[in-house]
Amino acid sequence: MLDDLVKSSPFLPGGQESAVVAPTENAAVEFRGMITTKDGVFFGLYDRTKQTGAWVKKEDAGADFVVHSYDASSDMVAVDYHGQKFNLTLSSAKIGAAAASVPFVVAGQTGTTQAGGGGPVSAVARVDDQRRLETISAEVRRRRALRQGAASGAAPQPAAAPSGGNQR
Repeated sequence: MLDDLVKSSPFLPGGQESAVVAPTENAAVEFRGMITTKDGVFFGLYDRTKQTGAWVKKEDAGADFVVHSYDASSDMVAVDYHGQKFNLTLSSAKIGAAAASVPFVVAGQTGTTQAGGGGPVSAVARVDDQRRLETISAEVRRRRALRQGAASGAAPQPAAAPSGGNQR
């Protein structure tokens, strides 16, 4: 009799539904977010074991995840998933330290620093960029000469393709 009174206390507003509920520990399901659209409120749920997720509406019986209630004050949802009941709180982002990465150079960069604010760009990278730009310039000049020769009515002279070296 005392257990029945505790479960449905007349002093709790709304009865048992408003009672404080503890979140399910180590649940296989995560509550990742919610969004309000013109079609209603959708809850983002994710199954860690199957690595699948879905956006579902409250009481959508046709979905794998069925959200029965949402408490905005604690960001908690009550979910049924394949016959199991879960009380899930909104997952927070996990930020960790990543391993240091090798600095990279942005192609065509003309400054003296690496992308990401690193140290000076190596001389090899600058020389490679300079050679690439010279090769492109030589190809543009060659094609322009072919077009001008064709426009003047003279037989186009095949120009040598750039060899990748310094051509000025």
